[in-house]
Amino acid sequence: MGNGAVGKTSLLKMYAEKKFQESHMATLGLDYVSKAYTPKGSEKELSVKIWDTAGQERFRTLTHSFYKQANGVIIAFDLTNEETFGDVRKWIESIYTHADASICKILVGNKCDLDDERKISTESAQELANTHNMKYYDASAKSNLNIDAFMEDLMNQVYATKFAANAEEPR
Repeated sequence: MGNGAVGKTSLLKMYAEKKFQESHMATLGLDYVSKAYTPKGSEKELSVKIWDTAGQERFRTLTHSFYKQANGVIIAFDLTNEETFGDVRKWIESIYTHADASICKILVGNKCDLDDERKISTESAQELANTHNMKYYDASAKSNLNIDAFMEDLMNQVYATKFAANAEEPR
């Protein structure tokens, strides 16, 4: 989740398909990909459904309905756009309001390949993440930097907190 045009779809496409498109249409409502995943310390392969939510205000109520079903969430912002970083607090508040209290969260600053245009420091983003008990990653969908790392981190967190500890079978 995150504001429109921060690169949520690009991050997901890079993870799922190893493709980057310079431009594409904004996500309308929701989209998803399924991907096979083997949790750290397990031999069992799971099928994970990863949802791509629209960032526009008009789709917020639709996005909120998916929070209750989610086991993990990635909050993305654009490192070259201060407004998207400022709005991270709104997205976090929305999670606290609409999601299960035990949801796993990761904060991702996208577009770190645009170093000359960067407005948000790693330290500022890390401080915000620490305040809300999340890990933080600088990432670039364009150059495929840290995409697998944050996705696998989140999935390992979900598996460890939701399933492995409870011996519950994943959905």
